Amino acid sequence: MMENKLRSLRFFAPTAAIAIAGALGTVSFAQVSSVVSDPEKLVIETDGGNQLISYGIDMMKKQFPVRERATRTPWTKTGEIVRFRGVFLKDLLAKHDLDEREAVEVRADDGFMARVPKTDIDSYAPMIAYEKECTDADRQTGRCDADDTFRPLDIDESGPFFVVWPYDDLPASYIPARNNLWVWWVIAVRPVK
Repeated sequence: MMENKLRSLRFFAPTAAIAIAGALGTVSFAQVSSVVSDPEKLVIETDGGNQLISYGIDMMKKQFPVRERATRTPWTKTGEIVRFRGVFLKDLLAKHDLDEREAVEVRADDGFMARVPKTDIDSYAPMIAYEKECTDADRQTGRCDADDTFRPLDIDESGPFFVVWPYDDLPASYIPARNNLWVWWVIAVRPVK
């Protein structure tokens, strides 16, 4: 069901961010590798596009420290802070000896791709988020039980994997010009040759 929902939403990407990022040369649309077939898995690839490993959320939780980040995003209301859980991109890359590469490409299920320089990874510690904090509205609608603190990101809110940055730590020049770095529907990460 999630895959069908994702496929139906794939053409509703943020066109303004894409246009700006395209002009800056930091985004592209590319054919997604045939090895990436499950939008509920995050695939780590070699620079040649071969699959090294595929992570589901449960596997990520077992193999990496669960990190939390409280931040706003380019799309939240002024003053609204959202808490996310996930894994730091640098931890994911280090596990596979990819952390010294010049950059990585983060690919979304809809073909969107953003190039993330190592300098940004080192400076801002982007996170591959897979959960967000439960809200009162989530409890009222049944998305969260009364005792739940976090819940999986759903497809309507950029999940199951979403690249989250520390918004207020980013240089002013990154907003909105680099909003393409907030990749949602992430399916693969590949080092750049």
